[in-house]
Amino acid sequence: MRKLFTILGIVSLTVWVTSCSGGNSQSQTASPQSAMIFVTGGDAPLTSVLSFKITINTLALSDGTNTVQVLTQPATIEFSQLLGLRTLVALNSVTPGTYKSATASLASPVISFLDLSTTPASVGTINGTLTSNTVNVTFRKPLTIDQSGLGGLNFHIDLRNSLQTDANGQLTGVVSPQVKIRPLRIDDDDAHIDDLKGSLVSVNTTGNSFVLQRANGRSFTIDVNSQTQFEGVSGLSALAPPAILDISGKAQADGSILADHVQLLTTDRAFLSGIVLNATPPTGAATSMTLLVRDEIPVFSGINPGLPATVKIAPSTEFDIARFRLPVSSMLFSASSLVLGQSIGVGGTVDTTTNPASFATKRIVLRPQGLQGKVNPNSVSVQSGNNGSFQLVANGFFGFLFNAPLKVMTSDMTRFRGVNGLSGLNNVTGNLEVVGLLLKDASGNPVLVARVVQGEDEDEDEDD
Repeated sequence: MRKLFTILGIVSLTVWVTSCSGGNSQSQTASPQSAMIFVTGGDAPLTSVLSFKITINTLALSDGTNTVQVLTQPATIEFSQLLGLRTLVALNSVTPGTYKSATASLASPVISFLDLSTTPASVGTINGTLTSNTVNVTFRKPLTIDQSGLGGLNFHIDLRNSLQTDANGQLTGVVSPQVKIRPLRIDDDDAHIDDLKGSLVSVNTTGNSFVLQRANGRSFTIDVNSQTQFEGVSGLSALAPPAILDISGKAQADGSILADHVQLLTTDRAFLSGIVLNATPPTGAATSMTLLVRDEIPVFSGINPGLPATVKIAPSTEFDIARFRLPVSSMLFSASSLVLGQSIGVGGTVDTTTNPASFATKRIVLRPQGLQGKVNPNSVSVQSGNNGSFQLVANGFFGFLFNAPLKVMTSDMTRFRGVNGLSGLNNVTGNLEVVGLLLKDASGNPVLVARVVQGEDEDEDEDD
């Protein structure tokens, strides 16, 4: 399967994805003689892999004679939560020019995996070994960065061929990085940042902006306008520290980010995101759940990404759906509608007096997520147009979780990329990437309401 992260930009690069890395504490702006380049990140699954972290020490562009650095600090990337989604990895200034190739130096791969050799299955971690720590890629078409402009790159790691296994299919920890890097157009889908979380530092209502600080200490100016949608808060003037926010939008040539969506995750200083492994009790309103943690703000003692954590649910806990923008969230998502495999964000407080530490929630937000797999033969049902459903046989960890084909519902609002609509799925034999909301149906089973259905390698087949 594929792992991908996207580097977009011309004068700006942000050093962060899902885990902490070093970073400048100030927001960077472009000088008159520079351009901006930004990096976004995405993911695709590999069987049994729960998380894959790797550090990009350097990333450089070359015009054939001169070399410029894209990263100002090493960036540690964790891909597991980014299938079909993109987060900001880097945003920094570079020298304008026409670049023909890129070179990346990699280090410290860490693989968290589901160990099916134990009963019950457990979580294992391997500190991987790279067969080569340097990757050189020549572009099919040059990347031209104009003065004071904005451009981007796509960085794609093929994990299926990068992570080596033994004769029994078990991970050995050896990583032979298979990487593709290609320039991106500014209007490409991969230029959009879907997931950018951080702590609110300050608000400038006069300037229609606020400052967001990432987990690594790097701060960014977030601009808003009349088109920006706010959730969990009435608007810019209602924002105040302490708060943890989730932003989506696009990088701008001045080094800021224009938000199309701002969601308040919590007004407390603690946030977790991850995958629901179970809810207690299994029916009715849950009072607790086990969460496979994929992200935390800040870093907590006793709670670690890639490992399960206990999350307590109080009767007063608020439930919401990210980017839903309809007043029926509570009818679709509540303490009674938690289901295996859901991607959620949790705001609240940490109790470190327990062992392991537990998390008391004040707010739980259902988040969009991506799955990869194949269409179950003869499962496509078309009602009219793209309204209908099909069954997805999920790959990797989610295939293990569901242990059965997953029903996917589509509509005329579903975007099909590289696929000729819902009826065209009858002819698709390769992998699909599906992004949407995982809900609980009347029978208590998970069902994915699809926002995007994308054919295998659709991004790679685009003309550079």
